[in-house]
Amino acid sequence: MTTTQRTGLYWFTRDLRLDDMPSLIKLNSVVDRLILVYFDNMSALTPNAFGWPAVGEHRQQFIRQGLDDLQAQLSALKQHLVISDGEPETILPALCAKYEVTDIGMTCLDGVYETRQREQLIQNLGHINWHIDTKETLFDEHSLPMALADVDNTFTPWRKKIEGNVDVITPTAPPAHLKPSPEHIHAAALPDTSDGSIAKTWYGGERSGLAQLDYYFEETENLSHYKETRNGLMGWDFSSKLSAWLAAGMLSPRRVAYRIKNYEQHVVKNDSTYWLYFELLWREFFRLQLKKHGHLLFAAGGYKKHKPNNNFESDIYQAWCAGKTGCDIVDAGMRQLNATGFLSNRARQLCASFFIHELNQHWRYGAAYFEYMLIDYDVASNWGNWLYLAGGGSDPRGQRKFDIQAQTERYDPDRAYITHWLR
Repeated sequence: MTTTQRTGLYWFTRDLRLDDMPSLIKLNSVVDRLILVYFDNMSALTPNAFGWPAVGEHRQQFIRQGLDDLQAQLSALKQHLVISDGEPETILPALCAKYEVTDIGMTCLDGVYETRQREQLIQNLGHINWHIDTKETLFDEHSLPMALADVDNTFTPWRKKIEGNVDVITPTAPPAHLKPSPEHIHAAALPDTSDGSIAKTWYGGERSGLAQLDYYFEETENLSHYKETRNGLMGWDFSSKLSAWLAAGMLSPRRVAYRIKNYEQHVVKNDSTYWLYFELLWREFFRLQLKKHGHLLFAAGGYKKHKPNNNFESDIYQAWCAGKTGCDIVDAGMRQLNATGFLSNRARQLCASFFIHELNQHWRYGAAYFEYMLIDYDVASNWGNWLYLAGGGSDPRGQRKFDIQAQTERYDPDRAYITHWLR
């Protein structure tokens, strides 16, 4: 009597890590052999309606560093990642047929395109068992005290219903072992480019993200002062700098929340430790807005369907993108963005407000440029924040316009930031 082997395929997406991966753990537990796949088509992306590909050079490099790191970690578990430059809609069914795949695992991505793609593949591969237990979120949607359709469209009322009433999903430990891959699936050897100790720099990979988490929390205890320093513009230590690893799924938001709680128990619990969790709640809120409103988060008038400013002037746009508007703090911010792929939250707000309210340009052109350029681009947070400033989103006041001069005097009083980037 023979027993039919079960073959699993795990599809890595925005989850380039091994920690807190319940879908991978579940899949690994029910199959006899395991194929690990990632689809890399970043170089082939064409410009969108606003003139930019979805992934710029900064984020491409960061993600590929993350892939190298994941490959090295998998090698230690006697596994490897198969990286394909094809489209999942074509390659996944072919792999399933060739290797008689019985089970597929993946993270549940809630973007409009990702949801449509996943649902179509599930329909086309009806004979496959799917394991979609890993989330990009802090909370399980079913644990929320309201249905998705009833989620508040402004942050504060939603937050007050969540805090103290909904528990963060408990993160799972990384796998101690993985089932072997089919013998005839091979992957090119990639160098182990991280020793796990990199911090204070944007370097892709789960181990670098965990190193930054260690650095900001226990090594420096900078977390204890986060609320006082978070509006900084210069340097590395004024904020956690975890955003890029979170956005690429190289860190789990649940792991960060767990570490905040641990820090509060063993180091200190204060306004600053709460405030980093508060920022995770904002991240969660924008994800719920994306799931609730779908394509309306990207619509000109947003989900409020207000009358948008559709003005667009190419020369003004190009000057803003290049950091040549004549507004010093905005130009400094845009030049930092172009050079590094990163902007502090404060600088993002000022650059976006200036684009919308001072230059009088249509907000989606600015959001698309940020999407292209940011190393820590996050679809829900980026488009949700731009829509917030433009008046079609979650701002209860309708629009948010910053006094650029007052903000400059408050956050760059000695012009150190301006001088650094405009010299």
